[in-house]
Amino acid sequence: MKCNALLFCIGLQALSWTNCARAQTGVVETHLYSTAERKIGYEYRKGLNELWKSMLKGEAKDIDATLQPALSYCDAQQRPGRRIVSVATTAEYERYMAENANGEPTEWIDIACPTAYYMIGYLHAGARSWQDALQWLDRANAIAPYFPDSRNERSFVLAQSGRLDEALASYREVLALAERFPNAAYIKPLALRGQGWVLVEMGDLDGAQRSYEASLEIEPDNSLAKGELEYIAKMREK
Repeated sequence: MKCNALLFCIGLQALSWTNCARAQTGVVETHLYSTAERKIGYEYRKGLNELWKSMLKGEAKDIDATLQPALSYCDAQQRPGRRIVSVATTAEYERYMAENANGEPTEWIDIACPTAYYMIGYLHAGARSWQDALQWLDRANAIAPYFPDSRNERSFVLAQSGRLDEALASYREVLALAERFPNAAYIKPLALRGQGWVLVEMGDLDGAQRSYEASLEIEPDNSLAKGELEYIAKMREK
């Protein structure tokens, strides 16, 4: 799956659509695991972080020029007979190896790689190219078992695709990840809001209310969750 100059056009579509479509959950600000240990590929972190910030401001700057080198590098790390994994800390790496020990040589690569895949998935989601988004997000998830951003985005894409049962299961996996790993805890209120939106769509207003209320326990001033709770109250009146 090769990235090319068309990515710039995808980015423009995404930036024009994302703010509206993501109103139910809020835009995810990737942390790039700012405290993550530096591993091979670390040199791409700075450019990816700056690109993300410009995207959130609605400015599509150097998308292809920033992403293509990172993607080419990360793709090149995936070779037969060599497993790669991207985690934030030595503790996470040791846990991964303990849970997935099979004798296969394993290389720890920087969090920049799954972040690059995630960002393309995010852009495709913004352009409503759901299947392409899922393919890129799955690539991020395959090499970064504890990275919550790409998993949360995948849940969003499933929800927007109308695959509500899968989306609900996916959001619950994200929430479980947030409970298990301190580095992933920041995703919890976002995942709760996403789960709440799915439950509203499924007609489970009680479950949705619990999800939004739980998100407010973490982010008490979040206007999105408050607005959704007001919407749920109006639906009950009807």
